[in-house]
Amino acid sequence: MLEEKSIDRNQIIGFVLIAAILFGMSFWASELQPNDPKQETTGVPAEAVIEDVILSDAIPVAVMLSDSTAPELESIVLENEVVKYTFTTAGAQLQQVQLKDYKRYNGEDLYLVNGRQSMVGAHEGVFTAVTTVGNNGSQILSMTSGATTWTFTLGEGYGLNWALDVEGAANVTLDWKQDGIRNEKSLDNEAQNTSTYFWDAAEQSDDYLSDGRDDEETVSNIGWVAHKQQYFSSIFASETPFTTAHVLTKTAEVSDTGHTRLFRSELTLAGSSGGVHAKGLWFHGPNQYNLLKDYDQHFDEIIPFGWGIFGWISKGAVIPMFNLFDGFGWNYGLIIFLMALIIKLILSPLTFSSYKSMAKMRVLKPELDEINERHKDSDASKKQQEVMALYQKAGVNPLGGCIPQLLQFPILIAMFRFFPASIELRQQSFLWADDLSAYDSIFEFGQWFSIPFYGDHISLFTILMAISTYIYTKFNNSMTPQSGSSMMQQQMLIIQYLMPVMLLVWFNNYASGLSFYYFVSNILIFGQQWAIRKFFIDEESIHAKLMANKAKGGKQSKLQKRMNDMLESQKDAGNRRMRRMDK
Repeated sequence: MLEEKSIDRNQIIGFVLIAAILFGMSFWASELQPNDPKQETTGVPAEAVIEDVILSDAIPVAVMLSDSTAPELESIVLENEVVKYTFTTAGAQLQQVQLKDYKRYNGEDLYLVNGRQSMVGAHEGVFTAVTTVGNNGSQILSMTSGATTWTFTLGEGYGLNWALDVEGAANVTLDWKQDGIRNEKSLDNEAQNTSTYFWDAAEQSDDYLSDGRDDEETVSNIGWVAHKQQYFSSIFASETPFTTAHVLTKTAEVSDTGHTRLFRSELTLAGSSGGVHAKGLWFHGPNQYNLLKDYDQHFDEIIPFGWGIFGWISKGAVIPMFNLFDGFGWNYGLIIFLMALIIKLILSPLTFSSYKSMAKMRVLKPELDEINERHKDSDASKKQQEVMALYQKAGVNPLGGCIPQLLQFPILIAMFRFFPASIELRQQSFLWADDLSAYDSIFEFGQWFSIPFYGDHISLFTILMAISTYIYTKFNNSMTPQSGSSMMQQQMLIIQYLMPVMLLVWFNNYASGLSFYYFVSNILIFGQQWAIRKFFIDEESIHAKLMANKAKGGKQSKLQKRMNDMLESQKDAGNRRMRRMDK
């Protein structure tokens, strides 16, 4: 007869952890949009006049005056120590935004706007521009055309204050179009982490369009809209919420490897007192958590640290720890190592509890083998009841090693979200990795071919992580008694070999800092387990204690009672089915 599956601790751990990780990673991987990294198109030159500022599906952003007496076009620059804005009087358009402290992956100057942007709706013809200096040294640009006046003020740091006055208008709809410029080495990863975010002023919560694919939505009462890329964002915020906002993202053409996604946002401002009078902040800058949080407008919600407990761990523990070490000016490879070390030390009580439970199961293996042999041809439920009886008498919880490891799972996911979202790692080198926020590569074969799902390069940190994962899984399997069926043992063997291969494929294009962290974590786990077994676990004394418990008859835990009740119910149900079949 076929032998039913019995409850096995390793199987529970493996399937719970792997199912969660693989499901999430498979979902993200399935949404990636392939692009050809060998060709790159560039944005419209900064000095192009307004007729040339045309997006792939847009109309010219302003109507030029045909009158020969029309004023000449002007280019006006507002800049401070970190950002440089270039405006044109043709349509009062923002033509160019350069972030001075950052470079593109290829060493070129980094622009969030370089021609392919427009803000249409309160713009007609050529504006008259006046620049002044405020009392606090801020630079003020006022541009007027007819009943419309735009005022832009730049002080220190990131963020351009704006004010719009349109006399006599009941409302104004600003049609904001922007093509996200590629700035990172991995176009796939950057495009996958690029989307539109927005803030619901009534619900006081953020929302966003789907990452990495075309999406659109119409919402109301919106405080701000962010054209968010992997490490940089353009955020248009209004003190008076937009009454409606239609937001849309589109995938760039396959041949356009110079842009990540195409943003389209229609934002409606309601009028009052004989016109539209609105003001707010237009932010162009890095997705740096503390920087965005300081604006006190919930801009930091655009950084994808994860929902629920995963985000809490990142914001409440991981980021403060990272910032503490970062303040010392240490190399980021050293910081990642120290973070892994401290996290493992904090979790060491759980590791010790899990290992001690494994030791208990291990010393009971001879008796478990006897039970398996005695019931190999009998009803599996009888074998399981006898196994549970042994656990009860010995005082062993069969899930005692599983629960501590499951409690570590949120930290595993929090770190998985933290590293790819941390701009601090961008273009920071360590050993052979020239950018810890992107993949490391020891060999590029993209000029000849590319392997589907794997990529066109070999990441050494990913290889080290996969090897250490294989060794760790094999070591754990060898240290844990296999009391279940041969089928379960085969499943665990498959997991032992399949898991590292899947990690090798999926992490090859991920942030090298993440692969390095997981590699270090595996090495530290080896050290922890060696130290626990060497200095803290005496299997002979554990065995003697379990036998003493067994002699006393043991005490049935609530979990064991529920499992025994479940087995009895299954047995009764089986007996009823057999009686019906006999009739």
